[in-house]
Amino acid sequence: MKLSESTITILKNFSSINQSILVKKGSKLRTISVMKNILAEATIKEEFTKDFAIYDLKQFLNGLGL
Repeated sequence: MKLSESTITILKNFSSINQSILVKKGSKLRTISVMKNILAEATIKEEFTKDFAIYDLKQFLNGLGL
């Protein structure tokens, strides 16, 4: 699956809130800080068909940039 630039930008912003993310089936991304005082949610263009997790979001984004 190819991610759009807007989705990559959202993931970069989410990585500053929490280093990992659980992506649920559908087109919404959510994250919460470790201290549970910051919550972010975004609707993206892509539609994910399965749930999956990314442990180190910054490293994942660096890999996409290669």
